[in-house]
Amino acid sequence: EMDVLIVGTGPAAAVVTAQLSRFPSINARAIELRPGRLDVGQADGIQARSVETFQAFGFANEVVEEAYRNVEMCFWTPDPENPANIKRHSRAADDSTGMSEFPHIYVNQSRILDYFLRDAERAPGKIVPDYGVEFLDCEIDPDAEYPVSARIKYCAGERSGEERTVKAKYLVGGDGARSSVRRSLGHKLHGDASMHAWGVMDVMVNTDFPDIQVKCSIQSHDAGNILLIPREGGYLVRFYVD
Repeated sequence: EMDVLIVGTGPAAAVVTAQLSRFPSINARAIELRPGRLDVGQADGIQARSVETFQAFGFANEVVEEAYRNVEMCFWTPDPENPANIKRHSRAADDSTGMSEFPHIYVNQSRILDYFLRDAERAPGKIVPDYGVEFLDCEIDPDAEYPVSARIKYCAGERSGEERTVKAKYLVGGDGARSSVRRSLGHKLHGDASMHAWGVMDVMVNTDFPDIQVKCSIQSHDAGNILLIPREGGYLVRFYVD
């Protein structure tokens, strides 16, 4: 039995975990289907307003120090005199309005989750996620002291294959776009799915392109488009290929 069962350790779930861990009187647990922490980020661009949220947890400066700070963007377009080539068309400040004291940054999503989960472990509630545990489904009895009966399954270790039922007062579905919690509750994701495809790769390149260490939008005459974003560390760059 517990007060709150948190399913997932993605961005939304990690924030909830860190927040609830500050209240030792709340008995909260977090489960994650993956066998361990996230290794490779899925969305690594972080807006300045999000960094302000990190400041509320006390680790904004640490994140900024290890991230790539995006301060400007270059736009490359076909050369009007020779469309087979490209040339720099313009250069613009990333935040010309001074919206935030923090910059727009790029850093592996897994590092952001590390910071939130570190905060959760250090806080009075000391919440540490249980990895390799799958949420199967749940039943809700509004009249019970613990209304949520959630069925979970161990997917790793000595207990692999074992199923248990845990009871909670609240259930948090932080398990992503294909949420098992949402499906179990009978809810549907509203909205349209985009069918636009991008190829994404982080590479170390040997190039004479002058803006390889600057965020760039690169448009060609007939060979597609590229969004180029330098990665933290100063070596890799990310190519989004349209």
